[in-house]
Amino acid sequence: MSTAGLTVDALFARLGRPAPEPGTPDWARASAAIEDAFWVIAAQGHRAWSPERHPPVIRTLALAVADRRFRNPESYVQEQAGEVSYRMADGSPVGLALTRGEVALIERVAGRSGLRSVQARREVASRGLRTGYPFPDPVDSWGPV
Repeated sequence: MSTAGLTVDALFARLGRPAPEPGTPDWARASAAIEDAFWVIAAQGHRAWSPERHPPVIRTLALAVADRRFRNPESYVQEQAGEVSYRMADGSPVGLALTRGEVALIERVAGRSGLRSVQARREVASRGLRTGYPFPDPVDSWGPV
């Protein structure tokens, strides 16, 4: 389990830019992006994870998601300024949205598999008849019960 690393300095190191001074709007926005990204990931993963204590790969993923959020806070897919136009690739993640691959990684790290259990309940009125193995199922007006 990692005990550090979800910092504004770590995010800006990934961006290749010097980190802003604490208290500036960019620092506050980056800090909020990191916190939001971590809690979105933790909600998908394991409730025991905290910003101070989590698997190292979660740090990497949280900083990548925070990077997306910081660079594109409005979750724009296309931008245009004069004659210059930019469009993100279709299917590219924006903002805090997690990709299928990221969700699969989070679940794998959290020890969760793709299997889920679903509780199912069927109401059966037996009318005093014995049912289940080795007795045959009773039949009502709608067919086998």
